[in-house]
Amino acid sequence: MKTLVLTILFFLLNAQEGYSCSCGGKYDSKYFKEQIERADFVFVGKAIKNVGVHTQRNNQLDEEGIGYNVLFKVDSVIKGKLKSQEVIIDQWNDGSCAHTLKLGRKYIVFGIDYKMHWNYKETIEEETKLKKEGYEELTQFDYYTLKEDRYNIVNTNYCSSFIKRKSILKSLK
Repeated sequence: MKTLVLTILFFLLNAQEGYSCSCGGKYDSKYFKEQIERADFVFVGKAIKNVGVHTQRNNQLDEEGIGYNVLFKVDSVIKGKLKSQEVIIDQWNDGSCAHTLKLGRKYIVFGIDYKMHWNYKETIEEETKLKKEGYEELTQFDYYTLKEDRYNIVNTNYCSSFIKRKSILKSLK
């Protein structure tokens, strides 16, 4: 009995806070209209391939047919002005809210410009420190900086990207 109490006490004292993604609401017409208002970009298209600085990881995810930070081919734009018919989807800092996108599947994406999502000053300071310490030569942030002239880089996540469905498109009108 004493061992059981000590074991439970050990786990309670060493418990750590956990985080999960919560979108906070039901997916109805009101939810999607709020998403449109908050978004810089709303478009329909499909995930093509993984992009970023981690080539080996990108290749592995491509083989599995899934992705997180992907090149995305846009079929139609509902909101926003895009530089091209391809955008880069960024979910780099989204943790448990990152959406596993299936390559080739069509999605409706509500997204914000990645510059609005990333805390620039903090990110630059952190990445400069990593470079000085020799951890990384080219970071994900560097990669995006190199690509932003050609592509819009759009942040989205589990709460703001959805498999393309007629019912969702209908609620956007």
